[in-house]
Amino acid sequence: MSDDGPDGGEYPGQMGMPFEGDPDEGRTAGGGAAGSGPDDDLFVWDLRPPKREQPRPPADEVPGDWSVREFGAGAGAAGGRRDDRARSERDALDRRYERETGGRGYEAAGSPAGSGYERTARASGDWRAPEYPTGDRRSRHEPDDGYETSEEWEEWLEPEAPHGAETIGPLPERGRGPRRRRLPAGAVLLAMLVGFFFAGLLDAANIKKDVEARPYGALRSLQLALLTPMTGLSGLIRADDLGTRVATALGRGEGPHHTLADVKKTKKSLWPRAITAAKPLRLYIAGDSMDQVFGSSLVNLSEATGLVKAKNDYKVSSGLSRPDFFDWPQRMVDQIVDFKPDAVAVLFGANDGQDVLWEGKVLKVGTKAWQEVYAQRVGEAMDILTEGGRRVYWVGNPIMKDFGYRERIAMMNHIYEAEAKKHPGVTFVSTWKLLSNEKGSYTEYLKDEDGDSILMRAPDGIHLSRAGGDLMAGLVLDVIEKDWGMGGGGSASPSPAP
Repeated sequence: MSDDGPDGGEYPGQMGMPFEGDPDEGRTAGGGAAGSGPDDDLFVWDLRPPKREQPRPPADEVPGDWSVREFGAGAGAAGGRRDDRARSERDALDRRYERETGGRGYEAAGSPAGSGYERTARASGDWRAPEYPTGDRRSRHEPDDGYETSEEWEEWLEPEAPHGAETIGPLPERGRGPRRRRLPAGAVLLAMLVGFFFAGLLDAANIKKDVEARPYGALRSLQLALLTPMTGLSGLIRADDLGTRVATALGRGEGPHHTLADVKKTKKSLWPRAITAAKPLRLYIAGDSMDQVFGSSLVNLSEATGLVKAKNDYKVSSGLSRPDFFDWPQRMVDQIVDFKPDAVAVLFGANDGQDVLWEGKVLKVGTKAWQEVYAQRVGEAMDILTEGGRRVYWVGNPIMKDFGYRERIAMMNHIYEAEAKKHPGVTFVSTWKLLSNEKGSYTEYLKDEDGDSILMRAPDGIHLSRAGGDLMAGLVLDVIEKDWGMGGGGSASPSPAP
């Protein structure tokens, strides 16, 4: 016995020197020698895996008569099972060849059976079909314990799926077109700035208008100064005309305006007259963002009577104090000529509590000069709306949450009421107490007839909820119905603001 120990042999895990020849020859099932010898008492295990090679079809045999190694009767008790296995292997090779050749033999490939080409091809392995998984000459590793059935053997010959790189197939070839040139970040930024500049040239007039509508101050003056070169260049190359034509083509431009002379062409007074379903009352509603909810509620409630045809027209962030941002007097003239209303309901003031420009001077909000200018602009709007005997219902703003803002709103409500008294046909409708609590203070919730608390105001403490808009619209509609004798009016009557 060798002194190398369990790990000292020629192969790892082998005790002693390797056996010569076939390790199965001259051995019993227990691993001992068949005959007696000087080492009968030595128990030796050969742990090497059995040497098995992939069987190849013989070069001098024809299909159907390939010989596979036989295990004769001298192999011991397992000889019968090995004979069966040899027959199974031979049958598997025959079935495989039949599948590969389509049952036509080598004649289908243009070579007669038994020819030299046939023998050479079968011996070299080139006889395998190209599409066959085993035709790639990949090495196969047979399990140490062999194959139990012919199905396992066929699986070894013909795997169900490819392995390795074949699982993804050939990679697509990338087109070798001209390589695109990448621009540096600075060039891209410059191109964007140039694009914004030319876009600004096309819309320079509107940009200037938006800047002019901002509150008077140093920031507004600085922005206008920076914008002056662009507006000058836009006018020089007439880019603003192109922008106007584009906006008109897209339906965003303003149509032709009417004049006050067009309004005065009404031949007879509109009020009073009988209101019927055939000749309903045409009601025009105008205002700022407060009118967005209130106006839509008034349209819904009034048209539900079947006696009113209403139209709501509001502009967010607008008002009467800044005609440079939105010219409401011109808007009123256009709508009166186009819609031909019998009555008008207006709601302004939410954005009017700011400084105004008058004769080149900026007037601070709340000063006596400011109140005089604002009252003059309110009176101008009332003159336009009442032309031709039209009835006007000037709606005052409700109480506001912020105390400073509330004082400005109350001041403007007093101006509306005072100007309404100077203009026949104008009725001031106060909503201050309508949306106040029992103590006359601001509240977000009011109780309905069932005693349930209903949300009336928006979270900003200024605008209305849908319920608040319906409450205000119901009050104004009662005043309108009573004024026109429509029979559905309640007992609501105009009242001064606190």
